[in-house]
Amino acid sequence: MAVSLNRLLPIRAIGPGICLIGRDRFSAVSEAIPVNFSLRSLGDQQRLIHGYTVFLNGLNFPVELLVRSDMLRLDDYLGDLKSREEEIEPHLRPSLGDYIDFIQETVSVHHLLRRRFFVILSWQGSDSRSRPLRRGEVLWDEAEQELGRRRDVVAEGLRPLGIRLRLFSAEETFKFFYASLGGGQALPPGVNWAWD
Repeated sequence: MAVSLNRLLPIRAIGPGICLIGRDRFSAVSEAIPVNFSLRSLGDQQRLIHGYTVFLNGLNFPVELLVRSDMLRLDDYLGDLKSREEEIEPHLRPSLGDYIDFIQETVSVHHLLRRRFFVILSWQGSDSRSRPLRRGEVLWDEAEQELGRRRDVVAEGLRPLGIRLRLFSAEETFKFFYASLGGGQALPPGVNWAWD
């Protein structure tokens, strides 16, 4: 898997919210925490659509927006509820059992999805070196500054719409790219995502 991942996306270094792909292409990934559009009134929905259109038309750099739908797994949640059954009052235990049965039935009939929204920013530097860059080198610092500036522009443009951006840690950045390339949610054993 590591060989095919490296061919598809040659990640050379990963830092908090930024990674170096190839020799001189940098990407920054943030998660967008959305508003619940369907619960808004028709007027609010139209206002949000208009504001989003104005935001997109006002950008002067490329932005990639990614929506990922993952099957929601409730096994751990239900196991945790069952393990705490002895902690609750005896007269409430039948209600807990009914709730667990309801959740299990709902999941078996309807596939529950968790939708997550991501903003991916890229910056192309120019460098002729053949070794990976590390923090503190000029091109990495320049990329961090430019991608940070772009992230701030995006965050400011989305804030009036009620959408927040959450910056990824280095580990979350690696997991994002790994899962995006079909690696699933779990990392293979022995993978070291950290960089020195």
